[in-house]
Amino acid sequence: MVWHIVLFSFLFVTLSPVIWRKLWKERMFWQLQLIRYLLGLLYSFFVFYVVLIDQTPAAYLTWFVWVVGVGLIVDFLLFVDIPFTFLGGVLGGVILLAFIYMKTVYPFAIAKDKYEFTQAEISEQSLEPMNEEHLPVVPKKYALYKTEKLLGKVENYFYYDLGDPTIQKIDGSLFWVTPVEYQDFFKWRQSEYTPGYIRVSAEDHRAEARFVEAKMKVVPSAYFSDNLFRQVRLQYPDLLLVDASFEPDESGKPYYAVSYGRFEKFRAVQDIQGVILVDPASGEMKQYPLDRVPAFVDQIFPADVAWERNRWFGLYKHGFWNSIFGMRDVHRPTEWEGLFDIVAAFDKDNVAMHWITDHTRDEEESGSMVGYTMFNSRTGKLTYYTGANGMLNGRAATQVVEKTFREKQWRGANPILYNIYGEYTWLVPTLDSNGVLRQIVFVNARDEKVVGYGKSKQEALNQYQYAVTSDLQPDTDVATDRADIETISGKVESVHKTDRQDDVLIQFILEGEEPIFSVRSSQSPYTIFLEPGHRVKIEYINTGETAVAVKNLKNLTLKR
Repeated sequence: MVWHIVLFSFLFVTLSPVIWRKLWKERMFWQLQLIRYLLGLLYSFFVFYVVLIDQTPAAYLTWFVWVVGVGLIVDFLLFVDIPFTFLGGVLGGVILLAFIYMKTVYPFAIAKDKYEFTQAEISEQSLEPMNEEHLPVVPKKYALYKTEKLLGKVENYFYYDLGDPTIQKIDGSLFWVTPVEYQDFFKWRQSEYTPGYIRVSAEDHRAEARFVEAKMKVVPSAYFSDNLFRQVRLQYPDLLLVDASFEPDESGKPYYAVSYGRFEKFRAVQDIQGVILVDPASGEMKQYPLDRVPAFVDQIFPADVAWERNRWFGLYKHGFWNSIFGMRDVHRPTEWEGLFDIVAAFDKDNVAMHWITDHTRDEEESGSMVGYTMFNSRTGKLTYYTGANGMLNGRAATQVVEKTFREKQWRGANPILYNIYGEYTWLVPTLDSNGVLRQIVFVNARDEKVVGYGKSKQEALNQYQYAVTSDLQPDTDVATDRADIETISGKVESVHKTDRQDDVLIQFILEGEEPIFSVRSSQSPYTIFLEPGHRVKIEYINTGETAVAVKNLKNLTLKR
């Protein structure tokens, strides 16, 4: 790296042999060259030691060709009386124009290539039904709130700051994990290592945050040779280093997974090819291609790459100019107040992590989806689901929540679309102004009036189940992989009735059956007369849970 800095700094000095032959004896000329070389040292130090560029010919051109162009033009202006400097000025102008073209015009000229690079699969199938047990109801903001409270209890906490929380699967459950980082240069000088990381359950908002002790020396916030990216760059000088994800293994031992790859299309497209797994305690590292990355690593493709691929897929199917004027088949991932909205979620079996977002028409205030994408964070596979066309998008679902709790001024956070009870459903955690989780809300994407919420996940699911069975109108256009509707007859063993604001909630069990059946009087008025010993015939949604919602009930004893 030192030799790169020394040698590339010479590109800042005068490169014309004609000028050197004419002026090499003049002191002022040498002073000018010294100043230019010192500027080159500063710039080269920044490029190689701070930015840590990949040491490849394409990278050298990208970062230094403009230096040559500007230098030739400056030499022409300073030494215009010397023969042939005009030709150098012309060459410098051509180099600069080519550089500007490659930076400003070329990325749009290959828009169609970017679309094809996504290799997106378009699916008309519905999202797979979710495992309700592992729904990540704790949003990132609330996880950070709990993490910050616990950091104050860490020894010498004033030395440290928090890294970026990421959602991870550890031993079959979902957690927000946040590495403890150095606060600044001076705190790094006074500490030998960071003390560990903090994990917060993403599934249970009542669970306590836990500090995990793990001495980490090589981290992103360290300096000089202890800096994570600098260590990796020294070992792998020619690789594109994309991002680092904090990844504890199943036993809780922390690692950093640094995504690597190469540039395509003259550095306009990042092609991620694997990870370099770094042990932050010792600095030991190992390179893994995509198909050999250890199973505990959840994120290989970072969120900004997933967002970029989503944009290319939505905007550039028919090229760049169509995305501006014709706008045929144009849609874009939802943006929130100028920030991209893409969240992490796991699949039905809680195995594969995906970056997910909805797509809307190219209108700033659009409240409906045209589709929905899942981007596999380990493989980079992008799947676009068209079955959600015309349903509420994430922004609209959040607005429903905020209208529901307008008096309290609670706000929705990190909406995620799932298939729950056979319905496209937005999970919207709801926070107060301090970032504390107050309610868990499920909003039906087909009908915004079908909402269930509660202080716990199970309470919210129960309410939503009732709403789906009683309030949702049938729709023959909805996908067919809905939750199973089953019919059962039997004798009522026990009944419990609860008065609510607008109706009565009736819960009962049948002799020889495990589920607790629930129905509301507003849905079936005669159920308020239900008593033990009555024989009934019911249709219910079989979700496999203890509490299930009744869709239709006929009292065979009362013949009603």
